[in-house]
Amino acid sequence: MGGTALALHCRVTVRITIVSDAAPRRIAVEGRLTGAEVGELEQAVGDDPSATCLELENLRSADMAGLAALRHLRAEGARIHGVAPHIAWRIEEDEE
Repeated sequence: MGGTALALHCRVTVRITIVSDAAPRRIAVEGRLTGAEVGELEQAVGDDPSATCLELENLRSADMAGLAALRHLRAEGARIHGVAPHIAWRIEEDEE
C-alpha cells in the first residue's frame, strides 16, 4: 500500500517532521493534532523539550489532548513558532 493510500486507509490527521536535528531541534507539526498522535510528538521532541522549536504554521487544529501536550511542552521549555491565533489562545488559556 502506497503512502497516500495508506494515509487514507489509516485516517492520518497529522504529519510530524523533524526538520532539523541541530540545536534547537526543529519539528514541524501539520494538520490536526489529536491524543492519538501525542506520543509520536513527544517521541520526536525527546528528553529535552527546551532544546526544541515546534513549527506550527500548518497546524490546523488540536483536540484537548493535543492542546494539553503543547501546553506541557511549552511549560517544559519548548519554543512554539508560527502558531495560528485560533490555536494560540487555546494553548495559553489554561496557563493563566
